[in-house]
Amino acid sequence: MTPDERAGPGGPRVAAIDLGTNSVRLIVAEVDGPGTYRVLDDEREQTRLGHRLHETGRIDPERGERTLEALQRMQAIAESYGVEELRAVGTAALREAANGPAFARAARERFGLDIQAISPEEEAELAMRSVRKHFPLGEGGTAIVDIGGGSLEVVFTTAGMIHQVHSMPLGAVRLTERFVHSDPLGAADWRRLRAGIDAELEAHIGRPPFPTPDLIGSGGTFTAIAALAMHDRLSEIGSVQGYSMTRAEFEHQLRRLREAPLAIRRRFPGLNPDRADIIVAGAAAVARLARRLGVTRILVNDRGVRDGMLLEMIARRTPETDRPAIAKESR
Repeated sequence: MTPDERAGPGGPRVAAIDLGTNSVRLIVAEVDGPGTYRVLDDEREQTRLGHRLHETGRIDPERGERTLEALQRMQAIAESYGVEELRAVGTAALREAANGPAFARAARERFGLDIQAISPEEEAELAMRSVRKHFPLGEGGTAIVDIGGGSLEVVFTTAGMIHQVHSMPLGAVRLTERFVHSDPLGAADWRRLRAGIDAELEAHIGRPPFPTPDLIGSGGTFTAIAALAMHDRLSEIGSVQGYSMTRAEFEHQLRRLREAPLAIRRRFPGLNPDRADIIVAGAAAVARLARRLGVTRILVNDRGVRDGMLLEMIARRTPETDRPAIAKESR
């Protein structure tokens, strides 16, 4: 985009930064009307803020510095578009780290960026807002899942209403650091990985509250598996948004990844090489969850939390609102 386009006329401009355990992502958009926007810029940088967080309980100084530099660059990009509002949120790594508040304070003092550590429930509501915008939710039960580097959120919904929210320490980076110690993944590590995932699912979800044949997923794990499955058509279609696959198809891609060494996975068509080291653990978490819930179809939402943030900002600026409805039971 040229400088003239950056400064040109149009609707209000807003931006969202999602500070995750694995990467920092920015989206800049121009508001077209109630609940609609046009993307002006979309940036991603892998910084692994949550590296070894499950062991130390703290953000590593080197990773923290790298992430602060990335945040400052993204703030500058957003400001170059003349945005009226920039919101930055942090998820699992920021809310769990003992030095998370110090990290957020450093961003505020060094370059004036306020980062909000959002709760799992807030994270789930943002994902839900995005899903409600882009997918028809019928009267039946649906599982809405967002997986990042540090955590996995599951929202059980019926008729577009949130009934339960569960947050589990089943992010792709966290699981990789805990259980992936062989390349390719050996039988013993594979058993331990599955057992660790199943134990968390049993502790947090137990028996699902109602049947959920459909699972709608956001996060890099879902988009990566979809890109692998449709790589021959991706150049034509240009996006994995709304891609639908059976649970068997998802598990087939996981099997391919699990059996290949990291060096080979990095060359898989459709797979971002930066994600090759954590994709097996992330996909295993989704596959075990889908099996427990009896899911038959997995749909991909490549918008997720950042989209929910933009839609929330737009809703405050326009007469129409679209806040997810929450039923009595929520945990």
